[in-house]
Amino acid sequence: MPRLITLSRAARLVGVKRGVLQKRIQQGELRTFEGELLLSDLLHAYPQTEIEDTTMLERVESIMENAVNKIIRPDEEGPDTNTLAARILSLGQELAQARAEARRSTDIIDSLKNRFEEISSSDEKTQQQAFSTLRDWFYRTLESLQTVDDDSGLVAKEAFLRVMAAQVRILPSGHEFFIEGTDSILEAGLRGGLALNYGCSNGNCGLCKCKVISGQVKQIATHDYALTEAEKGLGYILTCANTAVTDVVLEADEAHGSYDITPQEIEVKVKKLERIDDRVIFLQARTPRTKRLRFLAGQYLSLKIDGLPAQDCSIASCPCDDMNLQFHIPVVAGDPFSEKPEDCLEPGASITISGPSGDFILNEDSPRSLAFIACDAGFGPIKSLIEHAMALDIAEDIHLFWIVTPGNHHYRGNLCRSWADALDNFHYTALSATEDAAVAEHLPEIIASLPRAASLDFYACMPAPLLGQTESFLLDHGVPAQQLSLEPIRK
Repeated sequence: MPRLITLSRAARLVGVKRGVLQKRIQQGELRTFEGELLLSDLLHAYPQTEIEDTTMLERVESIMENAVNKIIRPDEEGPDTNTLAARILSLGQELAQARAEARRSTDIIDSLKNRFEEISSSDEKTQQQAFSTLRDWFYRTLESLQTVDDDSGLVAKEAFLRVMAAQVRILPSGHEFFIEGTDSILEAGLRGGLALNYGCSNGNCGLCKCKVISGQVKQIATHDYALTEAEKGLGYILTCANTAVTDVVLEADEAHGSYDITPQEIEVKVKKLERIDDRVIFLQARTPRTKRLRFLAGQYLSLKIDGLPAQDCSIASCPCDDMNLQFHIPVVAGDPFSEKPEDCLEPGASITISGPSGDFILNEDSPRSLAFIACDAGFGPIKSLIEHAMALDIAEDIHLFWIVTPGNHHYRGNLCRSWADALDNFHYTALSATEDAAVAEHLPEIIASLPRAASLDFYACMPAPLLGQTESFLLDHGVPAQQLSLEPIRK
């Protein structure tokens, strides 16, 4: 019987992005059956897959560390986590080999039955002739089975991944993510880039309620929200209070656009206020644990500080960390909000935020690679989008072009370079303009560095006067309008 594997787990198994596999599916190189791949097709497409890849052992060490202490009694000297991980992998290999042999035995038995039927229904033969024919066929079958590609190693590796991380599939969207360690379903989903519905995230409101379609879950936290007996009978749980024990399929609400995000008003506390230079202020604030901000990457908020007019500011952090919010505030001459925030704010001070607003968000359903163009403090919302794209792990390639004007600098250049060093598919280019109007002069250089630019999704955040030039230039160079998303710097 053919063995199937989900797209997300297949990507982990062979070490590529899901977008890469999706592209090969579209090109007809890989076959899918109800959204899953044939393991044999995957092995054929990626014959170089390292079955004995030791990085898996390193990857799970931190996950197993706490679990080991719970399993082994304190007064006993137990094996280290690497040893346990190696044993699990070894057992998985043995199981995979046993399953492969069982499948082959089943195939032989089925074929033997068919052969008996053929011989019995054929012209009358002597017993010796029938036996000779059956024996020759049996030997040929055994020989052919021994030459079949052995996928037991890949099966063992896939089984190992199933032990270390449970996969969650959300209906009706079909989105998938993994749960490692002791994360709740909600925490893992947010970290995986999904916009699952939730409110308080601590079991009081019930907005994260979902239905378990298949698989096993386990409650890991108490909650005050009371599910009815009917809901319990239908398999409803709270994602903030449960984790996945096995691979699970859930029916849950997700936000598919800004229209799905309810406006919120929250009082947050200042954690850090730093004047990066004369042009940009870094503000970090923290929401209450019981009232986190639900937003989409790239959106903005209205910030209200006592004694100052409200200010729209783009969020520079990822929705996966909904308690810690970052803002890169451009300093504007004559604007009291940005000129002297130190006079009004200090660590622990309160700010009222309302929103979120805006449609400068990622097209998550697009299979195309991504190109981001930021100018000065426009890097803030671009950073949020990039981190979200990384969490989704779907883009085959991500390109970032950061242009700065005189008096500005690449204030988070180290972060961008660290992304480029850590990720093979992330490409960072730092550019400097001689004046504001010269920003557009870098656009030909950007297009020239991008093969098949018209096949990319473009996201740009820069001063409003430059957006029209950028849009016209990209359209003139073949980029379809539906693949452009433009946002002015909020100030």
